[in-house]
Amino acid sequence: MTEEAAMKQMLKTRGRDWLLVVVFALGLHYLVMALHLLVQSGSFSFEQLGGLIADRLMQPGDATRYIDVAQHGYVTQGENAINLVFYPLYPLLMRWLGWLTFSLPLAGVIISHIGYSVASILLYELILLDGERRNAWDGVALLALYPFSLFALGVFTEGIFLALSIGCLYALRKRSFPAAGIIGFLAALTRTQGMLLFFPAVYEWVTLRFGPRKEKLRWQDAFLLLIPAGFGVYLGINAALWGNCFQFLKFEAGEPWYQSTKWISENIAQHYSMGQNYSGLAWFIYYLQIALYFAVLCVLFLGAYKKERMAYLLYGGVYLGFSYLSGWMISGGRYMLCCIPVYIILSKLKDGFIRRFRLLAAGILFTLYSFLYLRGYAIM
Repeated sequence: MTEEAAMKQMLKTRGRDWLLVVVFALGLHYLVMALHLLVQSGSFSFEQLGGLIADRLMQPGDATRYIDVAQHGYVTQGENAINLVFYPLYPLLMRWLGWLTFSLPLAGVIISHIGYSVASILLYELILLDGERRNAWDGVALLALYPFSLFALGVFTEGIFLALSIGCLYALRKRSFPAAGIIGFLAALTRTQGMLLFFPAVYEWVTLRFGPRKEKLRWQDAFLLLIPAGFGVYLGINAALWGNCFQFLKFEAGEPWYQSTKWISENIAQHYSMGQNYSGLAWFIYYLQIALYFAVLCVLFLGAYKKERMAYLLYGGVYLGFSYLSGWMISGGRYMLCCIPVYIILSKLKDGFIRRFRLLAAGILFTLYSFLYLRGYAIM
């Protein structure tokens, strides 16, 4: 077989894998939605499915605020002035696509579906760089079966942020610093945690330029500065509208979020206290957030024991720590959906029993929390 024929065969095989990844990842979510309809009403129709998507993926929680920003932009008067806390890239994309769909909620769902599909493909490719095909499929399955992964398909930033953060890590792994900088810039315009990609970026740059290989410095390395620059653009928007770079923090500290920055131990103690006071929400929000913190911490320690790439461990550590510095947090389950190193580390477990148990447990929790969310329980 010639080199050209081998390349065509490889691309054909890889393209087939990508299609299967997308069908599998999206299919699991639509399967659980169909099962929910069957359990709830004893019937299924595409009209019912459309109503469920409109009700649970286009309207709840922050979705209406993203739609408002997409429609009106940031405002400095009225009750929607607090929407400044939502980063600009996702609602901007919604506005652009909305010109074609004539529906901002539909545009948001389409963007999230595309983002989640791309994220699944990129995770598959990222794991494949250091592992086997089975490991890559396990990583995709673990992402799809994460108990709160349904948020990645709705009018939330999870879908697009997953794609951008995994894309940045993939570019860093390939030592393509210009691509990593550009993608990281977009990630930092999507969520606060996007700027944390600068930590693995700096680590990869230092090890390449000053490590054993000591490759020469290149002007393209400066592209990595685009990652914190993305956060800088957001601060600039704050300053332009309010004369204060950190106006968003003032809004977050007030109603309805009451967000502040506290040490992690204080926040964990608060979660426990809130679980005691509001037992109906304990296993949906407060105790769940405590369990997730220690579960992710254990996975990162496991990754260190298994000698996983330091850039991944570093990103996972700063992502976990930064997210749990947030006081009065009620969306920890959704935030941890985007802690990418967890899927990479767990995908490489080799023991057959542990591998099966890990996927079975994930599947049960995914079905349970998806059903609860689709029924309107306080899962945020």
